[in-house]
Amino acid sequence: MQSETKKVIRLILSFLVTGNTLIFLILAYLGFISNNPKTLIFIDFWGRFTVYSFWFVSYALYVKYLTNYTFFRRCVIAVVCINIPLFLILGYVDAFTLDAQTAVFLDFWGRLTVYSLWFMAYELYREYLSE
Repeated sequence: MQSETKKVIRLILSFLVTGNTLIFLILAYLGFISNNPKTLIFIDFWGRFTVYSFWFVSYALYVKYLTNYTFFRRCVIAVVCINIPLFLILGYVDAFTLDAQTAVFLDFWGRLTVYSLWFMAYELYREYLSE
């Protein structure tokens, strides 16, 4: 495939993933996404797809644009490292109100947090432990 065609495809995919994430979060914010048992499987599937897609695109952008810049790489790592205990501590001290509207956001944030931990572990392994 030609370089220009690959750029266009990457741009389209990035646009679709970002658009999908925005649509999902906006619909959740407006209360159009519920935990109704009839739609729960669809919402869970769509939510997971959205989070996975968002994370992979974010990770690809991180690797492509930020890994060569120590300051920005450390900023991203710091945000991820702060987010993990922040999410867990806020959950532990019951700082979240769990209702139909916030459940979608908490699930989204929780999944991002878990994937952040996995990618941090992967990067640590890839950089310092693999041969």
